[in-house]
Amino acid sequence: MSSWATFVRQATVVCMLLAVALGVVLMTVTHQTESLEKELGSLRHNIVVEQQKMHDLKAEFSLLAEPERLRRLATAHLGLTQIEPSQMGTFATLDEMISPEAGAAAKPAGVQTAVSKGHHR
Repeated sequence: MSSWATFVRQATVVCMLLAVALGVVLMTVTHQTESLEKELGSLRHNIVVEQQKMHDLKAEFSLLAEPERLRRLATAHLGLTQIEPSQMGTFATLDEMISPEAGAAAKPAGVQTAVSKGHHR
């Protein structure tokens, strides 16, 4: 045989091996792509489920934090009532309340404020 025929035969074998190798690589990449697409679909589904859960929790929180409902529960279970205007104070009355001289007559015996104990924050 001539060297040309040998070269053509070797080139054909190399091309066939290259085609088989490329086919294996193509199948591997296709399989990985399909696997990743399935994972992406699963993740998208999980995101939708979690968004629905968040929507439900926000709606439930909105219902539970309704001011009128909280007011009814505080009155019924804790005995709390609304603040009357006479209970409101000013900074001037606050100073009188914590001053040891001014508040000594108004305090019950044995009650000390943090200021009279020497504790400051």
